[in-house]
Amino acid sequence: MTWVAAPAASLGPKAAERSPVASRGRRGNSAPLRATVLVIVIGLLITLSASWTAWTLNRHNEHSLLEIQTRQATALLGASILSLRDPLETALEIVDATGGDVQQFDDHVSTLVGPGRSFVSVVLLRPAGTTWRPVSVVGVKPLLAPGSSRAASFVGQAFKSPTFAVTAVPTTNPRRIGYAVANPKSPTIAIYAERAIPADRVVPVEKGSAFSDLNFATYLGPTTRSSALATTDLPDAQLPIQGDVVRTSIPFGNSSLTLLTAPRGALGGALGGVLPWIFLVSGSLLTLGAAVVTYQLVRRRRLAERDAQTIATLYRQLDGLYDEQRSIAETLQQALLPRRNPSIPNLEVASRYLAGTDGLEIGGDWFSLIEIGDHHFAFAVGDVSGKGVDAAAIMARLRFTIRAYLTEGHAPDVVLGMCSRQLNVNRDGHLSTVLIGLGDTHSGEISLSNAGHLNPLRIADTSAEFVSTEVGLPLGVAPSTYALTTLRLTSGSTFVAFTDGLVERRGESIDVGLERLVRAAACDVSTVDDLVSRLLDTVGRDGSDDDVAVLAFRWTSSADAPAGPTARLDPVS
Repeated sequence: MTWVAAPAASLGPKAAERSPVASRGRRGNSAPLRATVLVIVIGLLITLSASWTAWTLNRHNEHSLLEIQTRQATALLGASILSLRDPLETALEIVDATGGDVQQFDDHVSTLVGPGRSFVSVVLLRPAGTTWRPVSVVGVKPLLAPGSSRAASFVGQAFKSPTFAVTAVPTTNPRRIGYAVANPKSPTIAIYAERAIPADRVVPVEKGSAFSDLNFATYLGPTTRSSALATTDLPDAQLPIQGDVVRTSIPFGNSSLTLLTAPRGALGGALGGVLPWIFLVSGSLLTLGAAVVTYQLVRRRRLAERDAQTIATLYRQLDGLYDEQRSIAETLQQALLPRRNPSIPNLEVASRYLAGTDGLEIGGDWFSLIEIGDHHFAFAVGDVSGKGVDAAAIMARLRFTIRAYLTEGHAPDVVLGMCSRQLNVNRDGHLSTVLIGLGDTHSGEISLSNAGHLNPLRIADTSAEFVSTEVGLPLGVAPSTYALTTLRLTSGSTFVAFTDGLVERRGESIDVGLERLVRAAACDVSTVDDLVSRLLDTVGRDGSDDDVAVLAFRWTSSADAPAGPTARLDPVS
């Protein structure tokens, strides 16, 4: 039987709607539309996703770069604060060491005052009742009257601050910044200085500096009110700083500086900011654009990871270089000190040198022990101010000069007098304290001369006390003369000379350290070497980054010799 299919149209409208051929035709016509819509939707999603990702990464990178440059700017400001504080503290030390020599003070601070220099005014103050009176004013008249109650209160803050005191002058709409430095151990002197602030608060930014790509504003104290503004690179109309802002607090004496920074432009380059718009405009090239975006993002991520690994490697190398530099500094320091102490009849000798905890620069602490003739010996313990190659050079020069003078037969007071004419702090940039002694191994008598150094320690049995000497000026302050102090060691008694790193601690009175040393020394030990080890272990190094030099010897004569004249050799002509 043969069947013939009738056309769908001849079957009527409802039959045509139910026809499989008609249904497939309509589905075929709608498939391209659905695919197109799907491609458009996917393309838009990919484009928007890529644009958003690029914008987020660029924003994150820009903020990271801003934080890095802000840290660099913070370090620069911290260094500039030190460059302002240190000369004032040096001036205070000069006044204290010279007994208030105004001329020495003026000579030092005159290099700091004037146009283009650190300060516009520096004042040496002494107490006058409840206020302070100016002894010497270098530069222009200070805005804060030295004799005012506010000045007295401000100077009082300097005695309580471990660094210095700082204030705005005047407190509203400041035109200068006032600094006060003082030493609680010397309550009769203080120094007040003023540094000018530009009238419009705007300071130029050097090209290539840490601030060259930043807009910045510094404020005195924790507030960012306009009245506390110190310096900026923006006109008033653009303040306060807007946009992506990083805020940092920097210690500034007994106060702080608040630093606000924002980028002037794209820190990572212009491409990062334009890239999201490129992705949006390039939507017609969806597939190629997505591939390019993926490639760039992955490549950037890998570059960032590689940069992070490179930075980590550089930090490890830097740590290694610091360790190597510390080792070189210690080796050079040891090379400048005696390798071993001489063997001297009737003396048991021990010594130590410990580098400061920072250890990256050569220190100026030293000691020396030499044998002179058949029954005389001489020794010296000294401390040059500061650190670095210059301090080490001064140390080496003094050490060998003193050894030469002592070997020639000069007495300790004569040696110090000659050395005081060879060192000048204004020329050499360093001071030095020195204790020199000349001893007789037969009688146990020792003659001492002291140039600003800590008194030595004498130990007999289990009691310890400091030897009282007439302390003269440190070397480098001015030509001077020095006195002789004579003491006599009994058999078995020990003499210990040391530098201030053994007893000084940051934020602690030196008297506390000296008492701690006496308690540690009052003990019964079998050898001098054990005694030195006990002193270093007991007194410890916590809280100190200064070098330590210790020289100790015990007179081991079997019987005390009769007291004779002071051990003093005649100079060799």
